Amino acid sequence: DDMYNRALKERDANLTVSKDWDEFCALLNNKKIIMAPFCGEIPCEDTIKKDSARADQEVDANAPSMGAKSLCIPFEQPGDATTETCINPKCGKPAKYFTLFGRSY
Repeated sequence: DDMYNRALKERDANLTVSKDWDEFCALLNNKKIIMAPFCGEIPCEDTIKKDSARADQEVDANAPSMGAKSLCIPFEQPGDATTETCINPKCGKPAKYFTLFGRSY
């Protein structure tokens, strides 16, 4: 029970919502799990992964440089995603849901 509560506290401390691409990338670089509006299209997810990859390795040479990948679509949504635009600035499509994104370590 104590281990579960510590894990839950750690997860909650690193989980955030973002609707802005620059903020999304900054949060990803700070090892956060990000809930962001997403259109659900696979080519769009591939673009998010490519465009959120770290280009500047001087930030931390030991930090992973790969881009964000979708982790899941949470049952509990932080709001109505259909009123939002996909987090990918190159997309422009309406979001279908908020999706958890993170970087694999």
